Parts: sequence; C-alpha cells; structure tokens
Amino acid sequence: MKISHSGLTMTLQRGVAITLTTLIGASSSFAADAPSASQMQAALRQNLGPDVDVMSVAATPLDGLYEVNVGKHIIYTDAGAKYLLVGQLIESRTRKNLTEAKLQQDEKIDFSSLPLNNAIKTVKGNGTRKLAVFADPYCPYCKKLEQTMQKLDNVTIYTFLFPILRPDSKPISEAIWCSKDASAAWSAWMTSGNKPASDSGCKAPAITSNLALAHGLGIEGTPTIVFANGQRRVGALSLDELNTALDAGKS
Repeated sequence: MKISHSGLTMTLQRGVAITLTTLIGASSSFAADAPSASQMQAALRQNLGPDVDVMSVAATPLDGLYEVNVGKHIIYTDAGAKYLLVGQLIESRTRKNLTEAKLQQDEKIDFSSLPLNNAIKTVKGNGTRKLAVFADPYCPYCKKLEQTMQKLDNVTIYTFLFPILRPDSKPISEAIWCSKDASAAWSAWMTSGNKPASDSGCKAPAITSNLALAHGLGIEGTPTIVFANGQRRVGALSLDELNTALDAGKS
C-alpha cells in the first residue's frame, strides 16, 4: 500500500475523533457481517488513492470497526472507510496483541505446498522435525544461522537457494546446486568458505523457480525460515529459538 505521508496524516487526524466513541460503545462479540474485501478496497481507494490493495477484511471485537489486511500491514476502519486507525489492537484483559496475532496468522505458509525437490535436503539424526530456509550464499546472517543449525539434531532442513544479494550469488548457488553432494557443498561454503567447483554445463532451473516461489510467498529477505506448522521467521535465530519452534511444529 502506498499512501502519501500527508494524506495518511490527514486521514489519521480525522480518525482520532471516532476512537473514544468506538471504544466506549464496543461490544464483547464480533460484528455479524464485515464488508467484503472488494467492497473495502473500493472504499479505501476512493478515500486514499488507487494503490491500496486489500487482502482480507474481518470484524473486530469493537462494533463497527473492521480489521483490514493491506499486505504486511493491518489497519482498522469503519465499513465505509471514512476513518482510519493505524496501530496495534490489544485485548486489555489478556494482554493479547490481536494485530500481531493476525499478522502471524496471515504470514503462515503451507509447508506441504513447498516444492521440496527444489531445495537442498539435509538430514540430521532421525530427521523427524522439519524446517525450510530461504538463503543467499553471501548473506552473513544466513551463515550465522547455518552454523547454529549444525548443532541441531533430529531435523530435516530444506535449503531453498535464494540468490538476491550480490551478482555472484547466483553463480555460487548454481555451483552448489550442481555439486555431487549439494548439502555438503552448501555447508562447506557457508561454514568454511570453501568454494564449490563450477560446472559450466550444469543447468539449475530450481534456482530460478525458487526466486519466483519466494516472490509469490512475499519473502523478501534472508534468511527466512518456514517451520512445519507454517510459522515464518526472519533472521539468524538462536539454537533455543530454533528448537522451540521445531518442537512446536512437529505433527
């Protein structure tokens, strides 16, 4: 969503007027009918401009206030999109951050839908726990994560080569993918800097497919980790964080 700073500021100033009224009049149950995504998009585009893309609309615990996903952002507005609230909605009794929970839910990825044949497969121990990681060979945080994952046990790691950081990222990715043992070549490069031998005759369509896959999933940075339960995390997680998420994702 692209909204000019001045336009958003003016909209927020208009929206402040309904905040207290809406909260005071809030009911404990969700509204029965929310506007459709297309209806909300039309209303928001009329008031904010043509660049607003609405992914989903849902009722909130507050009568007349709707949760709108505009792509990596949650905003709140009335049915006619006359007022706009930007921020986090928190349930005071439980301290639950409803905005954060919604974003995490919307960012989930169906692990079973991933084309695992296009990833480097590494099995440790019995391999019962599973994760996928989108990584660039020149990403320092990917290297840190790889070093941490060396300490994991009973896990299957699917590495989707995702060369986006440097011009050399794709040639190195292709050389690793085309190696006799891609898992060993990836580990040697990421942990020790041992460059794989280049094979000019090798074809690596999987890497091109990975770029398209990441784009379709909204993955923009490395490393991006996807756990078996669909949870998505970005960055070089610690060993404890990885183990906790892996255990939570076990079926």
